[in-house]
Amino acid sequence: MKVQKKRWGEVTIKKQGEGKNQFDMSKSFSIEQSSTNYNIDEYKEILEIVTDLTDKLPFNELKERLGQEQKEI
Repeated sequence: MKVQKKRWGEVTIKKQGEGKNQFDMSKSFSIEQSSTNYNIDEYKEILEIVTDLTDKLPFNELKERLGQEQKEI
């Protein structure tokens, strides 16, 4: 999947407020299928791995490392 400008699908990340199911902020971006065509479970697994990495790496370092990987591929 890749981020794109034209809408095909949408992933929304919501920041939960103080109460249950009360969201005070959301971010979204559109995606389009690429040749790899990950299913939603595979995409979730990748998101879990990246989220776990945030425990070990600060944002800027994680972003830089992922950017380097993207350039090498």
